[in-house]
This record gives sequence, C-alpha cells and structure tokens, in this order.
Amino acid sequence: MSDWSALFAEMEKAKRRLVASDREGLWRHASRKAPAAPERIAEITAVTGCPVDPEYAEFLLHADGWPAVLQDIDLFGTADFGSAAYAEARELVRVTEDEGIVERESGSARLIPIGASRTDIDILVMPGATEIMRPAPVIWLAGGEIERYRTFSEFFGGMIAENHAEADSLA
Repeated sequence: MSDWSALFAEMEKAKRRLVASDREGLWRHASRKAPAAPERIAEITAVTGCPVDPEYAEFLLHADGWPAVLQDIDLFGTADFGSAAYAEARELVRVTEDEGIVERESGSARLIPIGASRTDIDILVMPGATEIMRPAPVIWLAGGEIERYRTFSEFFGGMIAENHAEADSLA
C-alpha cells in the first residue's frame, strides 16, 4: 500500500510552489478534503455499480477528494458520486466510449469518472469491473487519451509531477 502521508506532503509542497508562481491567479488552489468514513466508500459502488479500486479507496480514507488537484481538475470524493459534476463527467465518458476514443481494459464493464475539470473537457476515469482482480489504471482524457497510469498511486505521483511542472512554467 502507498505511503499517503509522504505523497500528500509532496503534493502540498508542489501546490505551495504553484500558488507562489501563479501571480495572475490562473488556477483555483485548494487543499485535500478530510478523510472519508469507511461506510461512505461503499456508497460509491451503489452509484457506479462497480467495486471501488482498493488504492482509490485507501486514498479516500486519507482524503475524501482533492479539489483542483491539477489546475481546475477536481479529484472526486465520496460526496461527488451522484452529484451534477459526476453526471456531467459520466456524459463525457459516454461520448468518449461511443466514439471509441479510449481503449478499454479487458474485463472492464465501463469507464467510471473519478475526477473532472470544472471548465474544460478533462476527465479522469478508471475502468470499472464486476470484481476487483488487480489494481485499475487511471486514464486522463481530454478529447483523447492524455495519459494512462498503471495504478491510482502512480496517477497521484503523476499529478504531483504535473503540479511541479506547472509551477516551473509559471515561474
């Protein structure tokens, strides 16, 4: 399992650098949310019809989502599933699936949104399956596949790197 305290410390460092570099106020800057109660994670399965990836569930037990995890992309917490933001992301996923923009994992029933941009077409998805057999990848979509991370923790590390790169570009 991942060392979330170390990952959060690194993300918070990246976010502080980004805040200091964002002199024009281009992006929202927010902190992670308080940990989710374990019973809230089970509610995600009720909404999606798929079990929650174990690494994503572990993340939620430490942070129930992260608004503006990168630029204006929100990483969903338990309360977001079933919300208007989730419904909009689900519709973008449906269009993406209909157009064959992203290749599905074998054995996946559908793509489940776990995050979305508030102002653009970026969505973060994980393949949903009827049962968890292995860690699910996280796929970043924006009109096509931007990046595919093997696991949720690898994705989170990628978001840390993206925030450092954004801070560098604005410096």
